[in-house]
Amino acid sequence: MDEINWIKINDQPLYKGDNSGERIVVERNSPNKNGTPTFRGSTKLASSLSRVAFVLIDINAKKKWVNRLAGHKLVEGDIFGMEYKTYEHYDLAWPISDREYVLEAQWTTDLVGKFPSAKLAIRSTTHKDYPIRKDRVRGDLQKLVFYIKEIAPQTTEATVEIKVDPKGKMPPLLANLIQKNWPLTTLRALNKALNQGEEEHEMFK
Repeated sequence: MDEINWIKINDQPLYKGDNSGERIVVERNSPNKNGTPTFRGSTKLASSLSRVAFVLIDINAKKKWVNRLAGHKLVEGDIFGMEYKTYEHYDLAWPISDREYVLEAQWTTDLVGKFPSAKLAIRSTTHKDYPIRKDRVRGDLQKLVFYIKEIAPQTTEATVEIKVDPKGKMPPLLANLIQKNWPLTTLRALNKALNQGEEEHEMFK
């Protein structure tokens, strides 16, 4: 991961209101004043690598913990494989238009050794079965990466990076505010989802 120009912008407890346990550190990396910034958040989760990996890709689980995700469909490939494509629809509050994304995802794994790790990289793509719709804005997810590493039994270090251009008429200040808060809200929601089941990703067991 690129460590250049990362600036710490937030430090909050993993469990909202509980300052006695794990924390989420949020950072910002902006190459220039006019460029789209990248935001990232890091924390430790009390779950195995295989459990975290399952929740990250499970369609039914994502609808419960990803903020404003109204629709999530597998477009191509195997959701439990190394590569796949999905379509996502986000229901945004009026007067902001709903956003949609066609995404490609790819796992990179290192499961040998004391501390197994994996990277799930997701970015925008296109698909013939999902042309741009007139009633939604097609956003550009330039980068969404989950880095997960099992550092002890039932303890996984997790870092997420996001860089997205929502397109449309969304004011840049609002877009940056949403992204600024995204790592914090996402890692908290992911942590909650981990505690609501026991399913594990077979590839990481």
